[in-house]
Amino acid sequence: MRSFAGMKFSSPTLSVKDLAGYPEIVITTQPNDQSTSRVAVLGVLADLHGEAVQYDLKPLRKLILAIQPDLICVEIQWVDWLSGNLAAAPRAIRETIVPLCRRTDMVIIPVGGVASMEFGATEADRFIKIRLIRVLNGLQRISWAVVNQPAAVNSDVYSFCCNLTCALELNLYGKTAKNFWQEVNDTILKNILETLTRDPGRRVLVTIDCRRRQWLVKQLAQTPMVDLVHYNEL
Repeated sequence: MRSFAGMKFSSPTLSVKDLAGYPEIVITTQPNDQSTSRVAVLGVLADLHGEAVQYDLKPLRKLILAIQPDLICVEIQWVDWLSGNLAAAPRAIRETIVPLCRRTDMVIIPVGGVASMEFGATEADRFIKIRLIRVLNGLQRISWAVVNQPAAVNSDVYSFCCNLTCALELNLYGKTAKNFWQEVNDTILKNILETLTRDPGRRVLVTIDCRRRQWLVKQLAQTPMVDLVHYNEL
């Protein structure tokens, strides 16, 4: 194991060089002799993990241990990762993915992201919008009664509900929120593709906010360097 800025990195060794805010990563073990990477996208509940009714992370831990990918792309800022401050990271990352990678050869690659979508709401209509959003979040909390496994979170039905809730919230917050959300999505995709270009031939699991999952799957499916598979087939 090697430590960097208070964080432990699992073997393979990482060398880090600041480059436009995101480091250059060199992994010392030999990749597969191929130009494409096998990639799977796993949606998680992201910021909803911190609610009073908590999502059971044991099935997620069991699933990742069964997959054992070479790289795990996680939705967290590099500055937070390097400083060791994971308070803003989703609970799934703090309590499941990071501890697992510390004990195994899986390597974490932070790819950016943000927990909150509350941007652009004016003071005049913030009161009404906040209450409507609380109603939407309440509906999602109710869904926890049945959405208690990774398979359920990544199902077509829940993905549709997740996307619908996200779209409604963004419409309530306005154009600024929509633009910011899309910019974050684009940054995450860019960082994932840079990782695949830099180190091809890996088995890569992308753990992402379920609200971004369908959009990201669509983008990766159109990328020649990506062999996109279901997470159970990784």
